[in-house]
Order: sequence, then structure tokens, then C-alpha cells
Amino acid sequence: MRRAQNAHTGPYAYTPYSDSQHLSEENEELTSQLKDKVKALKSLSIDIGHEVRMQNSTLGEMDDDFFKSGNFLERSMKRLGIISRGSQNYHILILFAFCFVVFLLLWVALKFR
Repeated sequence: MRRAQNAHTGPYAYTPYSDSQHLSEENEELTSQLKDKVKALKSLSIDIGHEVRMQNSTLGEMDDDFFKSGNFLERSMKRLGIISRGSQNYHILILFAFCFVVFLLLWVALKFR
């Protein structure tokens, strides 16, 4: 019975005022921590948004560059097709004749030296 009588006194005694004050202070501290975390999250999300916009603009520029390159290659392939279908079918024969003449001149120059 001694415990029951001394339960309302001492360091662990229950007093409504101290508990509500303690809870209020704890709530204020948790609220301020939560505000700090929300501010950090907000700045992080803003930074992510800026990064996404920058990456999207970079991707758009790359898309334009690839489109231009594709068009350039397509035009080049059309030109090569036109050249290959052209009427100058003797270009290999001319190349062999040129090589023959060059080797003939070298042979003559080395033989009569």
C-alpha cells in the first residue's frame, strides 16, 4: 500500500500540466523538423524540374541534329545512286589504262637508265 500512497509524488509522478507541456514542446520540435524536411524536398523537386527541362531541351536539339544528319545521308545516297547508274561505265577501264601507262613509263625509265 505504500506504493499506492506515494504514486502521486516523486520524479515520475503524473501531473497533467507537465505532460501536456512536454507533448506540446515535442510537437513543436517535430513540426519544425517536418518543415525543414518539406523545404529540402521542395528545393530538391525544383532542382529535378530544372534538370528535366534542361535534359528535354538537349534531347530536342539532338533530335534535330539526327534529323539533319539523316537527311544529309539520304541525299548523299541518292547522289551515289545517280552516279552509279550514270552513263560512264568505262571508268574502271580508264583506270586500268592509266595504271598500265604509268607502269610502262616506269619500266622504260628503269631499263634505259
